[in-house]
Amino acid sequence: MQQVSTKNLMQFVVTAAFVFFMASTVSFAQDQPTDLLSSYFSAVRSGNSQAIPAAVLQPDQAKAVLAALPAYQADTVSAVRAAVYTLLQRVGSGAKQLAIRQASVGLLTQGGRDADDGNAGLVLDYLTTFKKEDFISASKDTIRVLFGQRSFHFEKLLRLIGFLELSDQNESIRPYTQIGNPQATRWAAIVSLARMSDVSATEEMMRRARKLPVNDDVIYKIFPDLAYSRRQEAIAYMVEALNSDDKNCLSADAEKEEAIPCGYRIMEQLAPVIDGYPLELDKSGDIKTKDYVAALKTVREWFVKHPDYKILRDRY
Repeated sequence: MQQVSTKNLMQFVVTAAFVFFMASTVSFAQDQPTDLLSSYFSAVRSGNSQAIPAAVLQPDQAKAVLAALPAYQADTVSAVRAAVYTLLQRVGSGAKQLAIRQASVGLLTQGGRDADDGNAGLVLDYLTTFKKEDFISASKDTIRVLFGQRSFHFEKLLRLIGFLELSDQNESIRPYTQIGNPQATRWAAIVSLARMSDVSATEEMMRRARKLPVNDDVIYKIFPDLAYSRRQEAIAYMVEALNSDDKNCLSADAEKEEAIPCGYRIMEQLAPVIDGYPLELDKSGDIKTKDYVAALKTVREWFVKHPDYKILRDRY
């Protein structure tokens, strides 16, 4: 009787182990990036919104994911292509390997040709989240072609060219700074040239900025481009405004608006621009602090101690 029980027990153990092995094998096969991507994009194509599978975003799956995406990027459904661009940004921008980031950028720049206006704008926005070193020659050439074709979202394209410092495009950009072009295009061309250290464009940018009163409109519409330009004159002007105690801006609390110094917003705009900056931003772009008054004081004191601060140029 004891022998029979032992035999049955051994059979149970062996059977259980086999079932577990088969289940694990099936699960592993089902969880391959290509299978997950197929299911995900099928849902997108059907109009069903769902989150990107977490397994697809794992760093060790990046190469397999990037290899699979071109097929979906050629899809006739614009929503599928938009999902591809989002996935390229998610996989690429946070990757530690330069090759992965460069491959992601290469596919994204091709997306700049997308016939859908919204998708083309999405691509240009995503490209600004990468570093300058992530754009290889082929990617830069694609940007040049898009500029020559005057593609969708031309102002975004002008700023991207400035960020990449494609100075061979300067003389092609300059006519867009002249009267006769839309105001938004003229301004984008000016700040693009300023980013590429063009003296006359920098002077024009600062002339326009200085004649405007420092208030919420200027802080939200003009100062981001001053920061983008990375010009010493522009950053110095922002620091000057940062140190002003004039209450020319309004608090973000819509239910209880009150006049506040504009420096609270400016200190956020300067955070990604200055090397060794004493404050950090969270994912939403807000300063990581529970005491904004103390944070502004910290930044002001930091600039006093570091008059020779270094301006970072590797990011948009």
